[in-house]
Amino acid sequence: MDVTQLAQQLGGAAKTKRVDQDTLLFRRGDRTRNMYGLLSGSARLLRYTVDGAPITLHRAKPGGFFAEASLFASAYHCDGEASAGSVVVVFPKAAVLAIMAQDASFAHAFCQHMARQVQGLRSNLELRGIRSAEERIMAALSLKLGDGESRVALPGTWKDFAEDVGLTHEALYRALKRLEDIGRLRRDGSAVWINGVD
Repeated sequence: MDVTQLAQQLGGAAKTKRVDQDTLLFRRGDRTRNMYGLLSGSARLLRYTVDGAPITLHRAKPGGFFAEASLFASAYHCDGEASAGSVVVVFPKAAVLAIMAQDASFAHAFCQHMARQVQGLRSNLELRGIRSAEERIMAALSLKLGDGESRVALPGTWKDFAEDVGLTHEALYRALKRLEDIGRLRRDGSAVWINGVD
């Protein structure tokens, strides 16, 4: 289940929106009306500290959903914003809930998608508990390998990867350099080869 499949399933109820400038899609406390999907660009869910500093709770990737919790909540629990140049699909909450109630195979596929997302979030929490930047990077890359593989192609940028694993991009680049220097990995753009993987 991805954004395009759900848009096709909902037909005219789903609306595609091109974001020309950084746009706030909803605010924390607003009544929930929509769930969202991202076709291209970037979007994120944010909360703010008491000092007003933003905390990214989730960064949506192209093809993925965000604000799924809105389906079962009366108000949004955070702010949602899309970056300039992004293409967002707006899924009315009522339409998604109606199709879930009417189509068991759709509900099953949607639940499978959400279960995979929960698995990914749990892995991410475990990664963030690894104190060493080098070991955190190696663990994160290892989780992306299939059986018998030694090459990882990152879906986004290294800066995105740094945020995903809870490192500043400066700390990430220093740790990557150390890992390359000792021969644990080799990089070429967004492709990484893990040494010592059989």
